[in-house]
Amino acid sequence: MSKAKVECKTEGNYIVVPKGLVNVIVDETTISGVDPKGEHTIYRGYTIDDIGANASFYEAAHLFLKGRLPCEDELKEIKRAIDYWRGRVPEKVLDALKHVPATHPMYYGIYGVSLLGQFYAPDWSYDPDFIYDHAIRIIAQLPVFFAAGWHLSRNGTLPKPDPNEDHAYDVLRMIIGREPSRTEARAFESTLVLYMDHGFNASTFTVRVIASTLSDLYSAIAGGIAALKGPLHGGANEKAMVMFLEVKERAEKEGRSMEEVIEEYIREKLAKKEKIMGFGHRVYKVHDPRTDVAAKYIKQLKDGETWLKVIHRAEKVMKEAKNLPANIDLYTAILYYQMGIPIPMYTPIFAMGRVVGWSSHYMEQVANNKIIRPTEKYVGPTGLKYTPLEERCKR
Repeated sequence: MSKAKVECKTEGNYIVVPKGLVNVIVDETTISGVDPKGEHTIYRGYTIDDIGANASFYEAAHLFLKGRLPCEDELKEIKRAIDYWRGRVPEKVLDALKHVPATHPMYYGIYGVSLLGQFYAPDWSYDPDFIYDHAIRIIAQLPVFFAAGWHLSRNGTLPKPDPNEDHAYDVLRMIIGREPSRTEARAFESTLVLYMDHGFNASTFTVRVIASTLSDLYSAIAGGIAALKGPLHGGANEKAMVMFLEVKERAEKEGRSMEEVIEEYIREKLAKKEKIMGFGHRVYKVHDPRTDVAAKYIKQLKDGETWLKVIHRAEKVMKEAKNLPANIDLYTAILYYQMGIPIPMYTPIFAMGRVVGWSSHYMEQVANNKIIRPTEKYVGPTGLKYTPLEERCKR
């Protein structure tokens, strides 16, 4: 956590905080955040890398939604529920997705979740069990919307979920259009867990703002997806992979190693004052522990040793030039590429994990709610008077 002091000014009865709410604590949460020592991000008391390396998607989802890791019978039940609902997307929703223009897959998630709310929850309740039930449905079905959107917009096919398979395996299968290896499926599952939550990030805060108005969970999740779609939030791994592919192409064309080219590439970009995606983080100033988990799986997949050398060279350059550590997006970019996942699906995969955290924050917000409504400082003109149209634009 940054040690920089935040000086908040006061104007009358109001507190003026830094633009972007930088280093401003807006509320308390028991879901995730930086530990008091500022050394780790924690998931309900566990370090993020511990859960990311060891927990299944179902275990992590239960931890977030219920506040603790599940017992055996609880694990069986949440697995049954997620697998069941993954295969129960209303046909009318799937039919509607067929008419969406071929755009970025994130739009399919926004559209699909919004429609889902019309089917499942026209009359909303704030009972915790009711919200939990609907959270499970969204968690299970959101990946189907993304996979459907990718394939429908390109070849007109509609991948069908298989409720008999584990969630991560089945979702990856629908995305890449083939049966993944169990190593690939576990690597993919691990990234879903690593992406599940991260304090009051932009999309999570968006969800909490919507929840604070007492809107329904479907509307809040649609808002979270929309916020995550922005390149300053969820699109970093897509941009990072574009960089790696440009480096790969240059290296092959010039007969040089990618390690050599990545250093040259980054220094060229920095000289032009251009941003290098996949580096720097609002929380992790020295090291992102999630990258350790992702690196383990990169090593196990195709050309893993080679890609890790390229990543490590990039890290070395950025450390020397900007003192910035790599973040998880730099690593998942390569990991998803190794699996054959299309680059436009990288951010949707982020959402497939983060939807668990969004749902948990929605539940926490409405359980102890106060509408989030900050006050602005107006700096525009005053004293203007209305003039009739015929006099308004005289020259």
